[in-house]
Parts: sequence; C-alpha cells; structure tokens
Amino acid sequence: MSSDGADVGETVVSGVPSFTLRLPNGRVEDGPVVDLRGDASEIPTGSQLRRAVRVGCPTRPTSPTVYSVRPGRAHAHVASLGPDTAIRSRAALAAVAVDIGIETPHDDDLVDALRSLRALSPAPIDDAELRAARRRAAVAGAETDRLRERVATVRGRVTALREAAADDVAADDAATAPSPDEALTEAEAALSDLTRQLSEVATERVAAAQRLRLLERRTRSARDQRNARIRLEDRVENCRRRVRAAHIDAVSDAFRDARAELDRWIVGDVVPEADTSELLDALAVARLAPIRAPLLVVGDVADALGGPDAAFDRLGAPLILR
Repeated sequence: MSSDGADVGETVVSGVPSFTLRLPNGRVEDGPVVDLRGDASEIPTGSQLRRAVRVGCPTRPTSPTVYSVRPGRAHAHVASLGPDTAIRSRAALAAVAVDIGIETPHDDDLVDALRSLRALSPAPIDDAELRAARRRAAVAGAETDRLRERVATVRGRVTALREAAADDVAADDAATAPSPDEALTEAEAALSDLTRQLSEVATERVAAAQRLRLLERRTRSARDQRNARIRLEDRVENCRRRVRAAHIDAVSDAFRDARAELDRWIVGDVVPEADTSELLDALAVARLAPIRAPLLVVGDVADALGGPDAAFDRLGAPLILR
C-alpha cells in the first residue's frame, strides 16, 4: 500500500492555495483565510456561503461566489464546520484516502471488473416477440397437419374415382350422379389446390420454426449475458467494499492522531463531549485531507482552535470564517 508521495497525517500549510470570494455587494476578498465577521448586514447567510464553498462558480449575481481550485472528495464532507456539524466518518475517511492517492491491493481487481462490466451489454429480451413467434409456429404446424390429412382424403377419393372410371360405372348410376370423368376432374382439381396450399403452409411452418429457434437462441444468450452482468455487478460492489475498507484502514491511525491533537488544542466548550463529537471528527478529517478549496468555519470553532491563523495552521486548509 502506498500513498503517492503524500504522508498520511502531515499538514502541509505552505501548499494551501489561495482563493477569491466575491460577495453580492461587489466586495472581493482574497486569501487562504477570509474573516467575514463584523458588519452582519454585508455578510451573506450561512446557507448562501455553504452553497458557495460547495459548488464554487458560476453562481447568480445575488449570491456569493468562490473562485478556487476544484474541491477534492473529502471537501464535501467537511465543507461547513460548526458546533452542529454531522459527518459520516467512514465515508469521509475513504474520501481522504482517495484524495491523498492511497492505493490498495484491490484496485486492479476493481478496474478489471469495471472494464468487464462496461464491455458487457446484454441485448434486451423481447418476450412479446418470442410469444408471437411461438404462436406463429404453432398455427403453421396445426394448419400443415390439417391440410396433410385433407390431401390424404382427397387423394384417396381421386384414386377411387380413377378405379371407377376404369370399371365403367353402371348406366343407371351415371344418369343421376356426375359422370366419373367429371367427378374425377373436380377431385383432381381439389387435390391440386390442396397440395398447393399444403406446400405453402409447409414452407410457412419451416420459416416459423426457424424464426422461433433463432429467437430462442437469442433469448438464451441474452439471459446468459444478463446473469453474467449481475455477477459482474456483484463483483464490482465487492471490490468497491474491499477498496473502501482498505482506504479507511490506511488513514484510521492518522485520523485518530489528528483527532487527539485537535482535542488537546481546542479550548472552550465548542466540543463538550470529545469522545462522541462529530465536529471533532470533521475537524480531524479536514486536518488529514489535502483540502484545496475553502471551508466555511463558524467563528466560535475558529476561536476554539486559537483564532483564524491558528485554525488555518491546524486544519491546513483555506478558510472562510463567519
């Protein structure tokens, strides 16, 4: 496990970039530290400043705007620091590790799983088309069977008529019934028509069966790919969990050290219960992370850290105090 040249827990104040804050009244402030405490009538609300430090620019002319380098992942967890700050510490520590550049033994597995997932795009399964193909094949099969039986029946009649014609049917029968030649001609015509219909339906049956087999193969393939994608998605999530756990482990000791240092420095009652204070957690994350965009800090918190300059030194981050 390495950290890409950054020492976990080291605060590099000299590398903290400056930023520019433009207020809606046209006032412009620069610094690594901007203290807005004073005339409350000129100061934007806390919510306006929180949005400014989180989203940067551009913003509306009536809103404050921060011009700074792009915030890292940890910035979102500690962008606003006050007595009521809440933080998801594990998510924040994972973000800190990413910002520092910590690598884990699971990174390559995650990259490979994501690459495989992106490369796998299962075709959609059209159940309606498959059902229609099955109906078409069934109808063609039934019609083929029906016509085949009909052809057999008519063919038998033709055979019988041909035999009758050869036996010279009796004259009294010939007076009341179609002559054997006429009946034979009608039967042969019917047989010819039925044979043609049977040929057409048999062709349709073959086409319908081929289409059904094709759709069934596509459906099986799509289902196999969909199951493979589900397995890949599970693999990606497992890799992410392992990477996240490794990231948190990598910075946990430094986080505890930073928290203990801050607890010793903080004065007053802004952190009444150090063991459970989420503000102290957030301050430790801010101290640990390479924060480059400004944080909004309530004045009481900055004072508890020893004032604006001391807060800047101890957090190692550009600050806006309100």
